[in-house]
Amino acid sequence: MGLSNSLLSSIITESLGKEHLTVIETLSKPKHDEEIAVELNLKPTVVRTLLNDLHAKNLVGYERSKNKKTGWYTYLWKRRQDKIDAFLKAYLDEALDARMKELDMEREGVTFHCSCDNGRVSLEDAMETNFVCPGCSGRYVESDNKKIIKELESDIKKLKKLRNK
Repeated sequence: MGLSNSLLSSIITESLGKEHLTVIETLSKPKHDEEIAVELNLKPTVVRTLLNDLHAKNLVGYERSKNKKTGWYTYLWKRRQDKIDAFLKAYLDEALDARMKELDMEREGVTFHCSCDNGRVSLEDAMETNFVCPGCSGRYVESDNKKIIKELESDIKKLKKLRNK
């Protein structure tokens, strides 16, 4: 998958941030962190932080060399195109697993809500308050979660389709 892929762009933005996407997009060819900082008009320390975050996800790598005059190390950063597919698959697998767990909970559990629509609560939480909402003193009634189940099933279907591409 290429970086122009909107799926990859949205996943990097969602999981890391917009700035991370901007940095990785500049690495169409290997560059030093200072070059990236100038190109993006960011402080070098900010760019290094973003690069280190991307490195932790295995999306970029670097070659380190030592300047013999100054003794300082310089880093040449490059995109790890070979690891991007693995990152996408892992992200989609994690999202799919989370949705599957949510679906199981919705199918197996019973939830309640009240008229003030303060959100849904579990059976255990409703029992603790004798089925009375602490926010409005209204009675909790059982929630109909058919719509939520349908949405989760749809999400799971989409994630499976994306993962299998």
